[in-house]
Amino acid sequence: MRTITRLEELSGETKPIVFAAGAFDGIHRGHQTVLARARDVAESMGGQVWVLTFEPHPLKVLAPEKAPALLTSTPHRLQLLRMQKVDGVALLPFTRTFASQEPEGFIEHIHATVPALRAFVVGSNWTFGRAARGEVALLQKLGAQLGFEVHAMPGVKWEGALISSTRIRRAVVNGELDAAEAMLGRPFSIYGTVVHGTKLGRKLGFPTANIDPHNEVRPPPGIYASLALVDDREYIAAAFLTATPDPRKGPLDVVEVHLLDADLDLYDQDVNLRFIRKIRDEEKFEDLDSLKRHIAADVAAIRQLLAP
Repeated sequence: MRTITRLEELSGETKPIVFAAGAFDGIHRGHQTVLARARDVAESMGGQVWVLTFEPHPLKVLAPEKAPALLTSTPHRLQLLRMQKVDGVALLPFTRTFASQEPEGFIEHIHATVPALRAFVVGSNWTFGRAARGEVALLQKLGAQLGFEVHAMPGVKWEGALISSTRIRRAVVNGELDAAEAMLGRPFSIYGTVVHGTKLGRKLGFPTANIDPHNEVRPPPGIYASLALVDDREYIAAAFLTATPDPRKGPLDVVEVHLLDADLDLYDQDVNLRFIRKIRDEEKFEDLDSLKRHIAADVAAIRQLLAP
């Protein structure tokens, strides 16, 4: 999968290009219907699927105080899009200047810059251009004028309401992992880089990797049965989430991971940690022996739950 930051890099493409456009935070089931339709349209044309998205999230530029906590960082989003088998991602820098484009000018620029453009696939509520004035009806009008197809996909519902990144964020924060998984179409996951920690887990006989999460949404503190994806290989893991106060930074989320059947050197590696089920709440113990006994019980419960 290619990743570009300038549409000009597609100016020389000759195979038909189908753009799937949107923010795609979380790559949830609604997003997946857009991507699936884009793949179908591209296949019918003998073309390729490109995701048209932005960095950072538009609200982080236009209204930072209203910007949502993100389910997926950009590296995580790119990893998930790669798993959706798209050919490329046009990750366009979002600035106030970029946002000031009139919607007609925005689409006309894309059409002029990418001659191989043959179709747009979007969610039915997608908006674009200055003040979000561009809607699907305008995109369809411009498509008819400029010669590209427009496919608008209706939202996907779960339990009677549309699936959205907002609903999923709320479910994760409230610890409703089953609901989050139902809307995502996969377990909620945290993507981050392994950093050095206190190495207390190793002293207790349960070495842990300390993950610095890239995304901005966390489940509540506690111990979780998890699956850790490292270099495309999955490991059964125990995840420990704590809210550790830091006088310099305020509340700081700490994510520690113990791989049940592997002892790998993970420093500086990226890990995708999938949360399957909460085992218990975070607790404080009188001494290290009590902590060690509880961790051993947690690991046994996770092994029974997830081991094949």
